[in-house]
Amino acid sequence: MRVLVAGGSGFVGSAVVERFLKEPDSRVWVLTRNPERARRLLPEGVELINLSEGWERVSERLKELGPEVVVNSVGILFERESTFEEVHVEFLKRLLEALRGLDLRRFVQISACGVGRASFSRYLTTKEEAERLVRNSGFPYAILRPSIVVGRRQLLFRQLKAVAPFLPVLFVPRTVVQPLSVLDLAEAVFRVSTDEAFKNAVCELGGPRVTTMGELVRRALEYLGYRRWVVELPWWVFVPAAPILKLLGFGDLETVKLARLKNACPEDNCLPKLVGRPRDPFDF
Repeated sequence: MRVLVAGGSGFVGSAVVERFLKEPDSRVWVLTRNPERARRLLPEGVELINLSEGWERVSERLKELGPEVVVNSVGILFERESTFEEVHVEFLKRLLEALRGLDLRRFVQISACGVGRASFSRYLTTKEEAERLVRNSGFPYAILRPSIVVGRRQLLFRQLKAVAPFLPVLFVPRTVVQPLSVLDLAEAVFRVSTDEAFKNAVCELGGPRVTTMGELVRRALEYLGYRRWVVELPWWVFVPAAPILKLLGFGDLETVKLARLKNACPEDNCLPKLVGRPRDPFDF
């Protein structure tokens, strides 16, 4: 199988790359702006397409290579150098245009839990616009909407490592989540790429149980070897602190507002259909 992964050196994308590489007949390309960083993070056997060469050259390369499956895992959780519109929408428009004329088996879009349920969030409204672009692209697609994804390279672990040594108490927004393993998400991407039952499907994905953000943070702290008090407070308590959170690299106002939403599958959870029994998200 010939596979292109956009964002393949990121947390989710790298897990997707590794899953496809397990197939003996797979050839995997990663579309990246930073080939040196990608080469350090990715396993042998992955070929790179340098986005900094320009979209015209990228389009020519894709026509030469002829990928059968394209996975878009490009996304940001909060804005720093780039905006949600630039990353979630404008990048996708250019990618879809670069793919025009190719005969794809599947275009897999990694979206987010909560799409269509939160007009107050620019993060989610840009994810929703991205879904519309994919559905209207003319390519056979699968759209995955995962809850919080857990794995070794997850941003949450890096953030907790930075603050846990100095804080005896951590405050988190009171909200509901349904965390899933990044390995299960990668398996789900593989399955929807190859199973015709998931052609043009939208799949909500959640882990084995619904829990709270406080419990998720407690488990992450335990994994890192820390025992700390974790106190859950209403989301609006964190609004005045949003500029400080952004300065420290922990989020922004958009991140805080997301805590208003129940980050769990609203209806049918597709993950068991795709992977069988979902694993404990901390089983890595």
